[in-house]
Amino acid sequence: QGCLEYYALLANRLLREASRPGATTLPSSSSSSSQSNTETGADQTGKDEEEEVSQPSEHVDLFMRHTPHVTLYLADFDLEVEEEAADDTDANGDAGRTANDSIDQAARALNLTKVAAFKDAIASLNFTEIISGWNCPLTFSVPEEDRNPNSPSSSFYKINGAYVMLPISNTPCLQTLSTALLHALSSYLTHPIVVPSWVASLTEPVRSASIFRSRTYGSPNVLEGFDPHVTVGFDETVVRVSGAAQDNDADSSSERSNLLWRVDTMEEWNEAYRQERGTCMDEVQGIALGKTGVGGTVLAGSRMGYWKFEETKKVDVSVSQGAHGNDFYAAVD
Repeated sequence: QGCLEYYALLANRLLREASRPGATTLPSSSSSSSQSNTETGADQTGKDEEEEVSQPSEHVDLFMRHTPHVTLYLADFDLEVEEEAADDTDANGDAGRTANDSIDQAARALNLTKVAAFKDAIASLNFTEIISGWNCPLTFSVPEEDRNPNSPSSSFYKINGAYVMLPISNTPCLQTLSTALLHALSSYLTHPIVVPSWVASLTEPVRSASIFRSRTYGSPNVLEGFDPHVTVGFDETVVRVSGAAQDNDADSSSERSNLLWRVDTMEEWNEAYRQERGTCMDEVQGIALGKTGVGGTVLAGSRMGYWKFEETKKVDVSVSQGAHGNDFYAAVD
């Protein structure tokens, strides 16, 4: 919550406005022209239809359908009723689900006994000891390949295939929390484990390491692969156009147009955030458990458990009265 949540919502709003059907593909006017269109858009004919094919439709909705969050451990856990889990095996393990897949995912019946044991495993963790008294700040960071946050041209976002993400600085606190949850919950993984499809696009030796972590821990984004971020966009159009471009060189222009469109939208966001980055900082408030939907987002209203740090830490506070009678001072023991 706070500053980071505001800018995550702003990025998602800009992407959603610019991706409305009927919005122009020209980067310079994508934001302004979209304001006159409805969420469903108007019927398109002729040239408009061609533009809509290359114009992405943003699936992430942080205002209604999804919850902004920083993922500590995303994996396919065996928590469903056996019959339901068997029917949906093909959809497991891949963050690139369609919108309909995410609805099916949310509707899957949970095994309450398994869920209770899973939640007990999280509740048994002593977070006070785990984070060793550290503060747990949250700040947006420049992607690893562009590590110069003081540069006036630095971008505090990352576009990776279908995804638009806001990288979060990986602190010892976040890394330790992620690893602690990994060790506590990896025994609940669904088998066989399916490696996310996007891992195949990585270069060596990163690809082999990611495959190993996926098969061992159910996720490539753990341990040395932990990459905290907030997902603000997921565009399946990019995946479809990229695949088509491999078979048809003419489609490559659509792919480039799609990329430039998103870059232009996020540059608009980047300019707004850059002015606030020196003071925009939040802090981890707790750990939540929820169901995932399209693009690895957390479905709104799917929270299954929440462990607030203030309650979990069990910090002893002594209060003493000051010399003026009305002043009270608190000290952490």
